[in-house]
Amino acid sequence: MKFLTLQLSLLFCFSINLSSCKENSFLVEHWNHPLPLLNGSNQGKQLQLSSMESNMDPKQCATCHEIQWKSWKSSFHAKSIGNGLLWQKTNLESKEYNNCLNCHSPLQETKAELSETFRTKEIIHSQKEHFPKGISNPSIQCASCHIRNQTWYGPQRKNFNRNETENDSFPHNGFKAIYDFESSLFCKSCHESPENGVYLNGKQLMEVYKEWENSSFAKQGIQCQNCHMPDREHSWKGIHDPDFVRKSVEPSWKLETISNGEIRIYAELKSIAVGHKFPTYLVPKIYLRFYTIEANGKKTFIEESIIGRLVNTNLSEEYYDTRISPNDKHTVDFTYKLNNRKVEKIVWETIVDPDEHYVRSFEESLQIKSKFLSEETKKQLTLSLSEKRESEFKLFTLSLPMPVLLRQ
Repeated sequence: MKFLTLQLSLLFCFSINLSSCKENSFLVEHWNHPLPLLNGSNQGKQLQLSSMESNMDPKQCATCHEIQWKSWKSSFHAKSIGNGLLWQKTNLESKEYNNCLNCHSPLQETKAELSETFRTKEIIHSQKEHFPKGISNPSIQCASCHIRNQTWYGPQRKNFNRNETENDSFPHNGFKAIYDFESSLFCKSCHESPENGVYLNGKQLMEVYKEWENSSFAKQGIQCQNCHMPDREHSWKGIHDPDFVRKSVEPSWKLETISNGEIRIYAELKSIAVGHKFPTYLVPKIYLRFYTIEANGKKTFIEESIIGRLVNTNLSEEYYDTRISPNDKHTVDFTYKLNNRKVEKIVWETIVDPDEHYVRSFEESLQIKSKFLSEETKKQLTLSLSEKRESEFKLFTLSLPMPVLLRQ
């Protein structure tokens, strides 16, 4: 069981892969763990920061950046520390668990809320200095991406003045405008499996950046941020957001008469605005389900097609991978005999299960490990499983009437 737990942890916890950032020395340094403490030196320069600026609580950032804060607080970045990660703490080696935190809680100050390893005198002092009211949410915070060594980083201002980054009259004693904040490379270290990680059928467990890099989106210069941070908003919408997904794919289908009493159903789901495979990674699944509706309202299931990458819970075997590449499509083509049933129409429902693999894995863990878990850990696992089950949603429902001859 120890092996299963450690393998499972690879799915939920991703260590930073510095070699993945060879393309850019700034990003290598920016995501070099452990990140420098928030009260670290700034090349010997003593910064005169106001009490507001030295307070790194995201609520404090909202004083001037309210729009970004509002979108962040409901995002998955703000929920990167949840029951799904916390229940595994007692089941993982300390090093393995701490590696998870590199992406789920990048700052040493926030890590100290989650791991004894980071509860040193220096880190605790920095915590008190920069989070005077404590850390209620030790997740991915504003400072996780934007602050290093008392220097604020971000993209160029929209109305860019080339001298502004060196101007101490700006808030935070100026800031450094870095192009990479609007580059897909910025996201790569946490959204791409390490090169020395697990491979199944020649593929890493997570290849989001590689999939994008080989797509037409990359060739057109469309970055991750263009879709997931439009107009620089900080919500990072993705597979869990129905409206976001509906705008990303396009369904089309038709019914044909094969013979008296038999029809052909042909359906396509095309990826029209996804810069990587859809759905990305191995967790989500998309179900294309077809039903007959009879004159009396009876609904009968007749066919299902699944889009996704199915892997066993210990990440040792891939069963299939039917994900859709950018600008490609998934097709369903089958015939169906009515057997003299008075069918009025065919209905196509598309269901999105964003957390299918988590549900399957957590159910197995609860079944096998339950008696070995503390009550607190079991509660965290149970709550997380409930959350994952409830994430499923219906993407769309389409219907086509039966051909006239077959409704006789």
